[in-house]
Amino acid sequence: MEALNRVRGWRIALACTLACALALGFGVAAGAPSSAATAADDSIASATNSYRSANGKAALARHTGIDAVAQDWAEWMRSNRTLKHNSNYSSQMPQAGLSRAGENVAYACGRGSATANATVIMNGWKNSSGHRANMLNSAYTDFGVGAAYDSSRDCLWAVQNFGTYTSATSAKSGTQFWDVPKSHQFYDEIEWLAGTGITTGYSDGSFRPDAKVTREAFAAFMYRLDGRPSYSAPKSSAFTDVSPSDPFYKEISWLASTGISTGWSDGTFRPKDNISREAMAAFLYRYYEQPSTKVNAAQRFKDLGWGDRFLREISWLANEGISTGYSDGTFRPHSSVTREAMAAFLERASDN
Repeated sequence: MEALNRVRGWRIALACTLACALALGFGVAAGAPSSAATAADDSIASATNSYRSANGKAALARHTGIDAVAQDWAEWMRSNRTLKHNSNYSSQMPQAGLSRAGENVAYACGRGSATANATVIMNGWKNSSGHRANMLNSAYTDFGVGAAYDSSRDCLWAVQNFGTYTSATSAKSGTQFWDVPKSHQFYDEIEWLAGTGITTGYSDGSFRPDAKVTREAFAAFMYRLDGRPSYSAPKSSAFTDVSPSDPFYKEISWLASTGISTGWSDGTFRPKDNISREAMAAFLYRYYEQPSTKVNAAQRFKDLGWGDRFLREISWLANEGISTGYSDGTFRPHSSVTREAMAAFLERASDN
């Protein structure tokens, strides 16, 4: 397939040959100057900043305004089945403080999923000098990613838009994580979580707000919430599926020693399982010493009944304003807790 490289008016055709049943196209551009998040665009964003970090470059801030431009163009390419640069991308990006802009475009097919095709696209960009130059450009401060997947053809269309902004207009201004701009719904709560040392985020500088929280990770968050108390973990585990060599053994053992978690009836803790919203409510309720509360969750949330196991704990969570549930009147007790929701729950609980 042909790859297009456009840098300040120059256009170069690059040959691109890949094995396997694959259709792949690339384009890159640079010059002066209704978004839908997907797993694929988050994968590309994270991989881009990991690549920058590995090459000694500062992480780019994920800019929601640039995301919208990139997403719109990715969807246009998918609808038209055409690999083409957006000739207006730099003028469509947020203009305040913008001095330089760039674009990478690509598509890949035949890898079985959007994220698998995203990996192929990232590898192709890394191996192309023009695309690589955009991704590693030290002048850029912000970026946005768009990804549009055609499931019927197993093709992903992807866009990266880059921008150089002033310190006052960059999305990274005053933020801890490049994927949590000030406009994020839980920006304050996530900043609090980082400020207290409960989380340091990931090595690529991201927080990954939409990622699910595992039970072992929540044990670690609870341990840090408690100020990392002095505690010596026992030589023998309280749980059959948790070993003293596991990374969060100390935190899980501490959780068990306090009675915050008793694990499952079969003697397991299931550390890799995502923690559910009802289990999170129970952990927090026990951490705060099971305070007296009115049991009214079955009246507050239409998906809870009087016989539900954690009704008291969820009632306390709602009565204290730690959770208001969803706009449709549900609590969704069995749904997994995301990292952004976890930040909100812990921040609000700490205020009580």
